[in-house]
Amino acid sequence: MDSLYDLDGKVPPHSMTDEKLLELLIIEDNDGDALILRELLRISGLNFSLVHSSTRHEAVAILRNKKFDAILLDLGLPDSTGLDTLKEFQSYEDTPVVVMTGLDDEDTALAALRAGAEDYIIKNKLEPDNVARIIRYSIERKKAENYVKKNNHQLSVLSATAAMIHITEEIPPIYTTICNSIRELIKNAIALSVEFRDENNYGISNKEQIYHLRDDLISLLDIDIDQPSLPITDQTFSIISKLFDGELHRLDGIYELLNGKPEDKTLSQLEELAGVKFLYIIGFRREKEHFGGVLISTGEPLEDSDCRIIENICSQASLSIYRILMKKNLVASEARYQKLAGELEKKVKERTIELEKVNNVLRENEAQLMELNATKDKFFSILAHDLKNPFTSLLGATELLSRDIQGMDRVKIKKLAQILNESSKSGYAILLNLLDWSRSQTGQIKINHQRLNMKNLIDDNIADLNLSALDKNIRVTSEIPENIILNTDKNMLNTVVRNLLSNAIKFTPKGGKVIITCSVNGTELTISVKDTGTGISSENLGKLFRLDSKITTPGTAKETGTGLGLKLSKEFVT
Repeated sequence: MDSLYDLDGKVPPHSMTDEKLLELLIIEDNDGDALILRELLRISGLNFSLVHSSTRHEAVAILRNKKFDAILLDLGLPDSTGLDTLKEFQSYEDTPVVVMTGLDDEDTALAALRAGAEDYIIKNKLEPDNVARIIRYSIERKKAENYVKKNNHQLSVLSATAAMIHITEEIPPIYTTICNSIRELIKNAIALSVEFRDENNYGISNKEQIYHLRDDLISLLDIDIDQPSLPITDQTFSIISKLFDGELHRLDGIYELLNGKPEDKTLSQLEELAGVKFLYIIGFRREKEHFGGVLISTGEPLEDSDCRIIENICSQASLSIYRILMKKNLVASEARYQKLAGELEKKVKERTIELEKVNNVLRENEAQLMELNATKDKFFSILAHDLKNPFTSLLGATELLSRDIQGMDRVKIKKLAQILNESSKSGYAILLNLLDWSRSQTGQIKINHQRLNMKNLIDDNIADLNLSALDKNIRVTSEIPENIILNTDKNMLNTVVRNLLSNAIKFTPKGGKVIITCSVNGTELTISVKDTGTGISSENLGKLFRLDSKITTPGTAKETGTGLGLKLSKEFVT
């Protein structure tokens, strides 16, 4: 590690200004670039202190012991390169990262911005004012981001706690909820609920309660103290007075809580082992001689906003406890109980009606889901069966070839080769359609609209299928005018047209005709594929587009199909 500037908190001689000293960490393996950046910062008048590290490993070690206002990061280090280097230092959430890159690698810098870097510096285009501005703005942006993130987190905790407390009908769970919420709100905080009872107002006659608190604290902090008991006197109970006003009070550490002295070795050992630096206490329950609240231990002082949230949460807890106690008092009175019972019964009925409506919707959704799942299962069963057929042919033909190819004549080998070719094409067609179907169902197909000449598109598809048509002496003609332009996705429309044309050729006997026509009505285009083939029975027409049925029959020349073509076409048209 090379310290380019003193780190004792004093303002460097070259930056004598009232501006706050900025602690900067530069992670750069090129000492020359680091020195240039230092000089530019000095010229800019920025009040800063700079620590230089040349490797990722060294920088991580530095960050374990010191916080910085900003990190200036070269993405090409000896022990780490690229965006993975950025991810390593993004774990320090409060510290903005400014990446440094060369003139020829600005794309990487932009990618770093998208990955979470606050800004970037191009080494070959540095100006003093620009560098200082980038650093200042990055720090301010990070502060703003963290402020918004913290506010959202605080509001989330506050809202969730309020909802939980509102539905709680017993007091003990409220203590648990408050402690859990504080731990959620304050990172690494320890929250312990406390209760005191006393017949003489401020003094506690039952000292077992405070001893129990001490034992809970030690157990919670996971500390093993050799001394079996800690000194506690009646003066300790003066902290009860801090449970009265609903405000958060800071204690003088474990010393005040257990009424020890700062020089007490046992208490010092407890604080040291627990890492307890700050203790707070707040009350939210007062019921005659019964007092309750929560004890909070943190490694850093609580921010004012966190204090307000905790006080707000405890205020809601106080109101909920009051509500619960009022309910119990009402239960003791028959008249009030009847009134409350009537109100509750009404609410229960209303809620029951609401729940019944919700249950009906859920039952309907469940039935639809079960039907969809059954349909999908049938669909996959059909696909599995269709895929098995070409593979059966492939396995049989290859087994014959591998077992007896030496004794076969060329005619037999050619026949087996034809079987292999046809089976492969059949299986491949199924897989292609299945792939397109899967992509359409999972939303992975993106529609790319473009202007298309319909005649050219239809002619291209006719040319692609010309060989199949010639084999059966089928004449395929297009009556599409040349001036029709359509704005749609080319690949999807090609799939639809190809499926319709191949079906027409498949089910048209030798010497037949296939005619493609179209009509335009405003902005709507209708494409028709007509053939002189066998047609479809009225019974099968209603099943064409259902997933749980397979309507595929051999063509006029015994051609096979996948059963997916028309379903896929309907999906694409929709």
